[in-house]
Amino acid sequence: MEGQERASIKASINNAWIKLNEYYTLLGRSPLFAASVVLNPDLGLRWLETNWTSPEQLQWLRDAKDGIKVYFERWYSKNDDNASESVFITPSLTPRPEQSRFEQWIKSRQPKLSVTGSELERYYRLEPEQVDDPIRWWIDHSNAFPRLSRFALDILAIPAMSTDCERAFSLAKLTVSSQRHSLLGSSIESIQLLKNWVRGGCITLGGLCSSNKAD
Repeated sequence: MEGQERASIKASINNAWIKLNEYYTLLGRSPLFAASVVLNPDLGLRWLETNWTSPEQLQWLRDAKDGIKVYFERWYSKNDDNASESVFITPSLTPRPEQSRFEQWIKSRQPKLSVTGSELERYYRLEPEQVDDPIRWWIDHSNAFPRLSRFALDILAIPAMSTDCERAFSLAKLTVSSQRHSLLGSSIESIQLLKNWVRGGCITLGGLCSSNKAD
């Protein structure tokens, strides 16, 4: 390999690291990225504690815990103070017959701890369990974690990428035609939600399942 080619590859790698560091910095400014991992009961805080072990990563871990606590207390700790102190031990979910190698690797990185504490702290100490649907888990455990479940459901509802949001925005443009300029914003929102739910098979209209309309 010629010197010029090596220099070009080196410059490309350095530029890639610069761009990655920019994204890492942006992620670090918000606790929500770490919260999306922590509030997945299949992973939890212990997954970060097990995998973030270098000095730099330990600082990430401290920042994540502090950021999640501050965010939770600011936006979700206004009501139901007594409910968060109730004692709760979650039942184990029925495991799937077989795990993929990736799932086995994820599980191998998780230590097991006992269950104690108040709402946020109790969740941190839950026994790791296999959870296929984190959203369903939080709905089922909303009585035990009334505020934390709202926080978790809000976090887990955030799309991993903006493609679906941009698609919904484009569809809204088709909804508001030149003959429908008087539609209220709330009406447009309701129409778009219904379209999305029907398309995704979340609801049925007229007794017909949308997933079967193409059959």
